[in-house]
Amino acid sequence: MDLQVIVRALPEIFTQLLAFWIAFWVLKKFAFKPILQTIDGRRKKIEDTFAGLEKDRLSLAELEKEYRLKLDRIEEEARARIQEAAGLGTALARDIQEQARQDARKMIERAEAEIEQDLAKARLSMRDEIVELSSLMTEKVLEEKIDPQEHRRLVDKFIKELERI
Repeated sequence: MDLQVIVRALPEIFTQLLAFWIAFWVLKKFAFKPILQTIDGRRKKIEDTFAGLEKDRLSLAELEKEYRLKLDRIEEEARARIQEAAGLGTALARDIQEQARQDARKMIERAEAEIEQDLAKARLSMRDEIVELSSLMTEKVLEEKIDPQEHRRLVDKFIKELERI
């Protein structure tokens, strides 16, 4: 029974095989090429898209690296400028201190010069007073009629006493 079923189905199987091969040949001849071309085109497009994405990713990584380097350089420049400004501030402070010291020295020198001038004026004034006093003393001596040696001795003594002052 099994063999009879197979024998009766043989023409049908043969017809289906023939139809399959004809359909396969027609599809291969007319449909597979365009379908495969479409699939290959899509595959190439996808590969190109992935390659473009990878290229963009690498480009972005390179840009990120460049920007990081630029930021580092900017930070270094900022630090250098801050240090330069601090150095200028320190130098300016030193200059101001030195100028203040020089001004103080000049003021001290002027004060000393004024003191010297005042001392010189005082000495002159004192000498004038000494001369006036000696004139008065001379008058008194003349009134008492002291001899010239005694007079000289008294004047010298008086001048020495005034020089000590």
